[in-house]
Amino acid sequence: MSLQQKQNLLVKEIIEKGYNIDAFQKSIDQRHDLESWDHDQLIEFVKQFQDQQNDYFTILKCNKTIPNALSQIQDVQAIVVGYEKVQKGIFQNTIIYFQIETKPTNWVVRRTYDEFIQLKNILNKYYTVPNIPNQRKSPIDFTFIKQLRHLQMFLNFILGDFEIRNLNIIQEFLQSEQFSFNQQFNYCNMKGEINVRINSSITNFIKQSDYFLTNITPIQKKAYKLIKQLMKQMQQKNQTLIQLTEVYKELFRESKAQNTRLKDCYKNLQDLFESSQKLESNQIKILNETIYPQQRFQYHQTQPLRELLNLREKSLISYQEFSQKLKQKKEKLYQMGEVVKWDLDESFLDSFKLEQIKSTPQIAFQCMCKTENAQQLQLKNQFGVLNQRAYQTIDEIINYSSLQIKEYLDKMMKSMCLQFQQYQTVWVEIQNNLMQM
Repeated sequence: MSLQQKQNLLVKEIIEKGYNIDAFQKSIDQRHDLESWDHDQLIEFVKQFQDQQNDYFTILKCNKTIPNALSQIQDVQAIVVGYEKVQKGIFQNTIIYFQIETKPTNWVVRRTYDEFIQLKNILNKYYTVPNIPNQRKSPIDFTFIKQLRHLQMFLNFILGDFEIRNLNIIQEFLQSEQFSFNQQFNYCNMKGEINVRINSSITNFIKQSDYFLTNITPIQKKAYKLIKQLMKQMQQKNQTLIQLTEVYKELFRESKAQNTRLKDCYKNLQDLFESSQKLESNQIKILNETIYPQQRFQYHQTQPLRELLNLREKSLISYQEFSQKLKQKKEKLYQMGEVVKWDLDESFLDSFKLEQIKSTPQIAFQCMCKTENAQQLQLKNQFGVLNQRAYQTIDEIINYSSLQIKEYLDKMMKSMCLQFQQYQTVWVEIQNNLMQM
């Protein structure tokens, strides 16, 4: 295979197909002189290069995270142990403070609901963290307990993310009572590098995830509402059982002077409904501490993913629109033929003669509009950052959700099994009493 044949092959496979000439030149220069390549070697190298270009990857520099006190702790956990109502003056509203204990550091701080939302908003500039719904003012303590559980799950989610946990803002939020949000917050990570990646496998994964999230969101919302409805029905049933227990207590009292056997029946009925009521109360408590808060949290956990995917889509559209306008501009410049207006990238002149650039559109399009090419690359990298972030975040949150569901379901099953074992003893005793009557 002659040198001319090799060059013709490269023109056909690289230039005419629109691959980046400069990138190919740098890639092939790292090997050896073109003349020493045989046909099969060159074909294989071109194929590898094309695959790499279709899998766009680069690394951008960013600020490096300064390790904090949480960096070396493996099992750090935040516990929202309770809440406190504080009256701020005669004419001011009551403020609710949630008390946070961090283990094993033993930090103790108080934070308002609004401070949690501020932390979430700051982190969401560069990271994807679960949503915290706007606070609903309510005098009912159950509302604060529900908020407490959600805030604890939120904190432990961000503590489970190694990059977020190492941010100084997290340590200060959990440690310092004098913490202020009036501080500059820039993106950083432990490596000081941002991965940029665009390829078909990531695109397909995100498309599937987008479809999944679009369909799962209303279902999650429905599940959350149905669990609330179930708990309400269980509470109504519980009240009925309480009333039945009181009725049979009254019948037991009234029957004492009449018939011993009837009295014992009423006593057994009282015990049966009382144990059923306690079992129902405990089941409500178990649901309220496991599946109910988990389902609520999971719904708010997936909401930011939709926002991230929308942001990624907007970035892609910006990149595509700019690329289309730039392509049209290059076509117009090429047709005009006034090279002086082309804003040529002079680095290409080391590889191609000016006449060759002018006579070959594919080469000319890559050489001209140096400034806009740099802007296009910047937009491509911005999209690539969001593309990679979306891919990693979706994968991490789905894995986290599956582990979380398993953990809470396991906790619920163990609690319910224990409850049934305890009340089975009562029911067996009632059955024995009936046999002895």
